[in-house]
Amino acid sequence: MHRVVIIGGGISGLSAAYFLEKGAAQAGVEIQIDLLEAQDRLGGVIRTERVGDCLLEGGPDSFLSLKPAASDLCRELGLADQLVPSNDDRRKTYVLRDGKLRELPEGLMFVVPSRVWPLFRSDLFSIGGKLRLAVSPLLSPRGRNDSTPPGKSERDVSAAEFIRSRFGSEVLERLAEPLLAAVYGADPETLSARAALPQLVALEEKYGSLWRGVRAAAAAAGAKTRPKGSLFITLRDGVGELVEKLQARLRRTNVRTGTAAAGVRREPGGRMFCVESRGIQAEADAVIVATPAFAAGRLLREVDLSLAEQVGQIQYHSSVIVAFGFEKSALRSEPDGFGFVVPRSEQKRLAACTWVSTKFPFRSPPERFLARCFLGGARDPAILEEPDDRLVEIALGELSDILGERPKPLFHRIYRWERCMPQYAVGHLVRLEEIAARLAGQPGLFLAGNGYKGVGIPDCIQSASAAAAGALRYLESVR
Repeated sequence: MHRVVIIGGGISGLSAAYFLEKGAAQAGVEIQIDLLEAQDRLGGVIRTERVGDCLLEGGPDSFLSLKPAASDLCRELGLADQLVPSNDDRRKTYVLRDGKLRELPEGLMFVVPSRVWPLFRSDLFSIGGKLRLAVSPLLSPRGRNDSTPPGKSERDVSAAEFIRSRFGSEVLERLAEPLLAAVYGADPETLSARAALPQLVALEEKYGSLWRGVRAAAAAAGAKTRPKGSLFITLRDGVGELVEKLQARLRRTNVRTGTAAAGVRREPGGRMFCVESRGIQAEADAVIVATPAFAAGRLLREVDLSLAEQVGQIQYHSSVIVAFGFEKSALRSEPDGFGFVVPRSEQKRLAACTWVSTKFPFRSPPERFLARCFLGGARDPAILEEPDDRLVEIALGELSDILGERPKPLFHRIYRWERCMPQYAVGHLVRLEEIAARLAGQPGLFLAGNGYKGVGIPDCIQSASAAAAGALRYLESVR
């Protein structure tokens, strides 16, 4: 019987255990899995709880339907009838500009415009910014010229440089920066364009111009019948239901919470691994490290120092979510849309806010209104040091300034996530190639998680599936 140790009990580690059990059963491979999780609970940043009749998400509240790994896994686990779309009839997003919420222009593709005229009608940009957009199709962005053939790869640049050189500073500062901060918690001046905006880079390389590429993609999308479903999907009883269902389906996995792995090393002879935890040494034929990258770097130093250093150089930022529950009667009017993002230039500590009761109405009774405020990331790393009462004051105070009133919350909840958001810095994809090359020299060792090829739940599940498939192929080769 083969033994596998999975380190990390977030969505990546749990999914890896599930896929490994499933694949081993189909291949007729005898397997035993030990899953080690340092915390006393599974799920990582996925955390669902109820406060009376309200359902709160302490971490991600949904997943993108455009990336099917999460919804496919839910259906496989028997949760198809629990999948619920967002309330797209009211799907609007706002940007705070000069203290006022202004609606995000239509025609956006990822974080850039596919049409100029909706931007000209918007009050989000100045006359100068609109003129810069008008001439954008006529300008060659820095780093490209007319002799650069479509399909030719170029050096990686920051997301800020990529957007600024093609659309101007205002599109970066008032549109792209707050949207990227909401997704990655990152500084666009250091964020890799190739890692964070791969679709846009691919369109430019295919068509020779980002404007041509975006317009072609928008036209292709418009020529198709509107797809059924929503951009955002969640589970009726919370994303935590996915964690619970995964754990319940494990049959060949010994789950050990409150058990931090101390290190991984090769046994003398070179094939087997030894994983240390709580003074106990466990032998394993294969190891899947599904922790944040900085933790993986610490664990792998005795296996391969160069690999550990490469993995450990992937930086993370922290974030805080402050959730509020209000009586609707305490609000002058119910906020519109799904929420808003805040550009750095507004000099707020609030980075974004989601109107949960609009996005997912079933998460609160009709007389209640839920909001989730996001703080931290690259722009405010010190936020994690603030005490609870100060976090509530910051979030509620800035929210009140934006709404123009200060409603009294019925309750609040604070969720602190230390070093949870990986930062795909310029050169990230080159680092991934170097990591892959080092892993190729360590048969039986695999990585999964949000530190490598995507930060969302579907990305983590996809990475877990790939790690489990690789581990199973390896086990079959050595039996």
